[in-house]
Amino acid sequence: MKKIAITGVIGSGKSAVSSILEKYGKYVIYTDKINKSLLCDANYIAKLAKIFPKAVKDGTVNKSLIRRQILHNNAKRLALNELSHKEIEQRVEKIIDNFNGEEIFCEIPLIVESGMKDCFDQIWCVVADLDTKIKRIEKRDNVSSIDAQKIIQCQKKDNELISLSDIVIENNGDLNKLKEEVGRLICTAIK
Repeated sequence: MKKIAITGVIGSGKSAVSSILEKYGKYVIYTDKINKSLLCDANYIAKLAKIFPKAVKDGTVNKSLIRRQILHNNAKRLALNELSHKEIEQRVEKIIDNFNGEEIFCEIPLIVESGMKDCFDQIWCVVADLDTKIKRIEKRDNVSSIDAQKIIQCQKKDNELISLSDIVIENNGDLNKLKEEVGRLICTAIK
């Protein structure tokens, strides 16, 4: 079985690529969805409360408060990453271990930070220009342009991800072009 990671900085369009892969009948693991599911796990929430005591109340997590804190406090961001990456990696490994297909894709934004880059046979990096990424983040997360730029600055840069990737996919907004490129990669790059 071939294991392929889909990565890229926030706003690059990883989810668009993953959605197209699913339309081609490919199985995609979404680490962001796994991360969201952790917010329903009482053990995880208790660990999160130790890092962000003001952001957890009666077992409910205030994600926007956590987001604001990690944008301005690098130590809190690193502590959150350490906690969540370990949990996510265990769940991804379990899904892969139980999968019986020829290839499995995993959308994983923080592939370097998670320590999971060596878990995959190939890494596909999705890139977009800065203005496109900022507009996507503003729209998706309902944040200002300044906050969108801060979010981008907290992650690895495109060049760092490109250097460890096998495939680079440009995604500046032409969906038809993106569909063609993903279809071509399915036929040529996976084999």
